[in-house]
Amino acid sequence: MLRIHRHRAAGMTLPEVITAIIVIMIVIGSVVSIFQGCMRTWRTATVDNMAQQESAWAVQRMMPDIHQGMSVTPGDAPFESTYIAIRLPNRIFDAAQTAHFNEIQTNALGHAYLVPGGWVIYYRGDAGGSIATDGDRIWRKRFAADGTTLISQDVIADHIVDNPDDETGHPKHTFIYWPDIYHLNSVEATVTVRESIGSRTAQATMVGEIGLRNR
Repeated sequence: MLRIHRHRAAGMTLPEVITAIIVIMIVIGSVVSIFQGCMRTWRTATVDNMAQQESAWAVQRMMPDIHQGMSVTPGDAPFESTYIAIRLPNRIFDAAQTAHFNEIQTNALGHAYLVPGGWVIYYRGDAGGSIATDGDRIWRKRFAADGTTLISQDVIADHIVDNPDDETGHPKHTFIYWPDIYHLNSVEATVTVRESIGSRTAQATMVGEIGLRNR
């Protein structure tokens, strides 16, 4: 008698297919979860660095001008806490040394003195460059010795927000004069920046105390 043997075709059963799909979905879900966690960590670290670097750069940019200042003048009310004007020494070019130096002259008594030069002002302002106590930028303007001819105007920091409150319960001033404006030894500059990437936001405050020349 002839016997016919039937062999089942090779393949996966429905339960096996369903099990494979479930395993693949679990793996994909794990990968996505890890990726999202890495992205959150990256965004947090990046936005923190952005805020810290922006606030630090603003203070560092002010330091040379304030330190070299022959005189420092705060703004008139209500901008005295967010505006500073600095008179700089005049600079001349020495061809022999191919460098610029402060100009020094001698008076009738034989005493050397620095020749006054241009002005630099730093202030908190809006996008158009107007001074504003709630502005979101720190501006730097440079003027000629006459105090009116504008030479340059630049934003040194944006995304500016109010500084944290001081002991009085009010936002700390951008510029504080030590021990006071009439017996000035140094200027304390404080800048706070808030940066955002997507839903992530970070805020950083940088403080720098800058001693004036010959103090």
